[in-house]
Amino acid sequence: MSATQALKNSCTSGYDWAREKLPWPIIKKILTIVFFVLVATLLVKQGATIEWAKVWQTLKDTSVLTLGIGAGLGFLCYCVYASYDLLGRYLLKLNVSWPKTWFAAGLCYAFNLNLSALVGGVAFRYRLYSRLGIKAADVTRILGISVVTNWSGYILLAGGLFVSGQINPPDSWAVGQTSLQVIGAAFIFVIAAYVGVCWRARKREYRFKSTTITLPPVSIALLQLAMACAHWTLMASVIYQFMPDEIAFATVFAVLLVSALAGVITHIPGGLGVLEAVFIALLSGQVAKADILAGLFAYRCVFYLLPLAVATPLYLIFEARTRPPEKTAD
Repeated sequence: MSATQALKNSCTSGYDWAREKLPWPIIKKILTIVFFVLVATLLVKQGATIEWAKVWQTLKDTSVLTLGIGAGLGFLCYCVYASYDLLGRYLLKLNVSWPKTWFAAGLCYAFNLNLSALVGGVAFRYRLYSRLGIKAADVTRILGISVVTNWSGYILLAGGLFVSGQINPPDSWAVGQTSLQVIGAAFIFVIAAYVGVCWRARKREYRFKSTTITLPPVSIALLQLAMACAHWTLMASVIYQFMPDEIAFATVFAVLLVSALAGVITHIPGGLGVLEAVFIALLSGQVAKADILAGLFAYRCVFYLLPLAVATPLYLIFEARTRPPEKTAD
């Protein structure tokens, strides 16, 4: 017997022993309790940092029309983002209805923005999709497709913007205008290479150690770019509704893309503080800082807090009404 075969037999025996001897039902219940306690703790912690009096006052001071348009655009933005996972459902040929997939992804987005990508984007996806009978390996693939879709659109938009030289960062920034242009050129090259490979590749699956990467057809790659560009455009449109009239939509769009990159680098949940810092740094010469902060606070109320307030009870209802499928005996 070869060493590889012996190792394989040893791993299989260990798996069989763990499956038979360990109290998995109890372990699953404990992990479920831990998950709910973690989420509840994060929600309480997040709620404690919010100045609720300021939230209500901001909403009262904002016109009903502006709030309505912002909320409507925000809803469309959530719809587009949730549709990323529908691409994963289609490519993986999953036996789960598209409304359930879309609904679960929408809930994840609300928690993702407020509780960080690790909790909202990853943990919640595994939890919700496992309740729908989707295997963990397929959840990982869906997550990967969603991430690639979202950031491919961002890279395309940001690449074009950075190359244009329309953004002139403050002197205090480590990245100057020339550096941004170089980054933009690299971004455009990455997208062109991605689309080109999806178009011309003869081989669709590439394996790196234990990870398998599957290239989508070029039609799906182009659809990914279109969906992600629509998502980022809608997000900028929501912010624009709450900005002073002196600021043009193109300017808001540009600053949002810069702040998104800064938020990824700093790894702060929801980009708290990063968004405000970038907007003030780039726009304080046009309008008063107080007006910028007021607009961004209203944006967070409509795009972050309102969806979270809706998603939390919907998630609890989903948990109560959705039973995980029973596993058949081997």
